[in-house]
Amino acid sequence: MAVFGTFLTRSGVVSSVHAFAQSSIGPWFSTFLALIFATCMFFFVRNRKHLESENKLESLVSRESSFLFNNLVLLGACFAVLWGTLFPVLSEWVQGTKITVGPPFFNRVMTPITLFLLLLTAVGPLLAWRSTSWESVKRNFTIPAVLAIAVAVLLIALGWKPWQEMSQFYSMMAIALSVLVAATVGSEFLRGARVIAEKTGSNLLAAMVQLTRRNTRRYGGYIVHVGIVIMIIGFAGQAFNTDTEKELGQGDSMSIRGYTLVLDSYTQDDNPNYGSESAIVNVFQGGKKIDTLFPERRFFKASQQTATIVANRSTLKEDLYLVYAGKSETDRPILKAHVNPLVMWVWIGIWVLIAGTGIALVPNAAPLAVRQPSRAQAAAVEVGD
Repeated sequence: MAVFGTFLTRSGVVSSVHAFAQSSIGPWFSTFLALIFATCMFFFVRNRKHLESENKLESLVSRESSFLFNNLVLLGACFAVLWGTLFPVLSEWVQGTKITVGPPFFNRVMTPITLFLLLLTAVGPLLAWRSTSWESVKRNFTIPAVLAIAVAVLLIALGWKPWQEMSQFYSMMAIALSVLVAATVGSEFLRGARVIAEKTGSNLLAAMVQLTRRNTRRYGGYIVHVGIVIMIIGFAGQAFNTDTEKELGQGDSMSIRGYTLVLDSYTQDDNPNYGSESAIVNVFQGGKKIDTLFPERRFFKASQQTATIVANRSTLKEDLYLVYAGKSETDRPILKAHVNPLVMWVWIGIWVLIAGTGIALVPNAAPLAVRQPSRAQAAAVEVGD
């Protein structure tokens, strides 16, 4: 699939910025792909008996079944991306016209798949191997489920309207399921840490560190889940992206999502490598100046290409982007402003995911030895008493 994806983008069969050169290698490369596929299918058919599962699922409510459903969902996601990518080629073969699908198709298909994967991520850690009783499921999921529902209700109370816009519904579900995953992972850490704390007499935080060191693959994997959850929360903010565009003169202002942007000045400069147009914009919020942004637009002389230098103000709540789009007929700058909520959480999630992966690669530490009094020591204590 990786080689096939390279073929699609490099060959120009599908519109791509990577298809920048013409070559006669196409038929040879297609033959190469056909040989790889035939070879893999030959060995698959020949060894299919060795690939059969040695055991069967004993219960649908088990950790094995959650892994199976997880793989099936990922396979469905792979097929959805493949179908959307190949649709222009297939439509040209069938109808004679190339129909290209854009981001709305992938968002519409992949969002429900991602939400279902989040649900499986929350369910999997709390299921036992082979079989799990419904009583155990209810006991382990009651608190996480209540927390997730409470967060959904809180979001509606804060003004979210999931019944009016599907994007807000998906965002609310993503955040609620993220809370569900975080709560189940937290309960796993807390349950194991309590056992270690009782045996060693340490506090819960130290016990969690010891727990992770004793089973780095398992708890490093849980940290990876937390990283993915944080990233999903960042993606959920996309439903509330806001943008505006306005022509501004010196001293003019524009407003967007509680920000007031005032154009202080704008200049034009010429360097040996490029010519540039830039603006100095003061950012106000609640009547107070909070930042100054410097959007710029450059024209490189050697390549005859234009590049936009985006000014950005990033916080945990949202990112403010300011783009210098050029000049109007009145020779005044045109500025585009974008406010994208929760972008910072995507980057935080990536770092947490990397940290969890690193922890999972570390060998397990030796289990802690808990000293037990010997029989002679115990007898001596009894005699002394």
